[in-house]
Amino acid sequence: MTDKYDESLYASFQPSDAKLLTSTSHTQLLTEYPILSSALSNIFPYLLLIDNFLEIVTWTNEDPYQNFILIVLYSVIIMYWQILSFIIMPILMSVTFACLVWSISSIIYDSKFNEKPTIDEVLHTLHNITIRFEMLLRPIQHFPMKKRNFVKAFIMTFLLTPIHVVLVKYVIPPQKVLWLTGLFMLTYHSPWSFSIRRLLWRSVYIRIFAFYVTGLDIKLDRTNQNHFLNISRIHSPNTSDIEEFDENQKPLQLLGDFKILKKTILSPTQLSQVVTFEILENERRWVGVGWSKFVLPGDRPSYCYEQSMKPSPSISNDNDFKFPIFENDLYTYMWEWLETNWKVDKEFNKGKGSEGWVYYDNNWSNESFSDGFSKFTRSRKWTRRATLTIDKQDIVYDE
Repeated sequence: MTDKYDESLYASFQPSDAKLLTSTSHTQLLTEYPILSSALSNIFPYLLLIDNFLEIVTWTNEDPYQNFILIVLYSVIIMYWQILSFIIMPILMSVTFACLVWSISSIIYDSKFNEKPTIDEVLHTLHNITIRFEMLLRPIQHFPMKKRNFVKAFIMTFLLTPIHVVLVKYVIPPQKVLWLTGLFMLTYHSPWSFSIRRLLWRSVYIRIFAFYVTGLDIKLDRTNQNHFLNISRIHSPNTSDIEEFDENQKPLQLLGDFKILKKTILSPTQLSQVVTFEILENERRWVGVGWSKFVLPGDRPSYCYEQSMKPSPSISNDNDFKFPIFENDLYTYMWEWLETNWKVDKEFNKGKGSEGWVYYDNNWSNESFSDGFSKFTRSRKWTRRATLTIDKQDIVYDE
């Protein structure tokens, strides 16, 4: 049912990243890298502490009672600071510190001396930390990191400073400003706050106000721009109608796993084609591990064809790479490499790096040509040309 709705329904009542907090299985890491699994097991208690802290900050815990307790405590301390600072504050600080020490000690003790964690539990925790960091850094990712925008924001901040001073001095006391600011930060990632912001952002007046306050380029309308790939009418290479390769001809004919660059008639029964294979090498960054070809089940494969995103053979060894097989076809196909090695396509990352990597966030979106704290996946494209000889014999002998 949900697939029938259009993408114009924006105000979801739960951040979509929270749906990615699911368990995954990577038991292959345990068998192939025992040292890695031992190291992950040793740091597991500290990963739990980080995960528990992030689940409170991002409101992804099952029961958000801790968040509400934190909000109430913050509000009471700020609003009644003059009374609490002399009487209850020392007691409250002692109780809070004791609770934190007891909670941290319990987690570390249970993880080290009780039942040992499995590799699935460790990787599940690492995955959750990655997702929650992604949610925590979402506001920064949506801010266009350009020098022009920073200059605009600085100028608008300078111009609005006198208004802010007047408001704090005569309208809203500093205590209320501090309370409202902290309340906004503590509830920023809550589901209802997320939904309210999405609903308010539908208003064009809100966007105009944000444009004049911040000076940033903000779209005043939001239209769906769905781009669909053309479905090829070609089912096998022998019916190709592209005679010569033209660099200005876009797009090239796609046959699923390769592109045809040039076609030459060798004889009345033989046809030769120059094709290029485009393979994406994909990696994911794991906390404590670094970049690895071990990806999540829903991710891109470690090696895949660029257009179809279907798994491809590994390009590390020519013997492992299998050429495509056309089933239910009466013609004979013979493959031969034109180039001796695979080459990194520098156009894939616009020549911004010698290694050709393009970095993405946890969901393989928001591409960037430089690494950063919010980048957890990356891809680069390898290309290699080959010749395909098609033998169109009149008589086919069964073997």
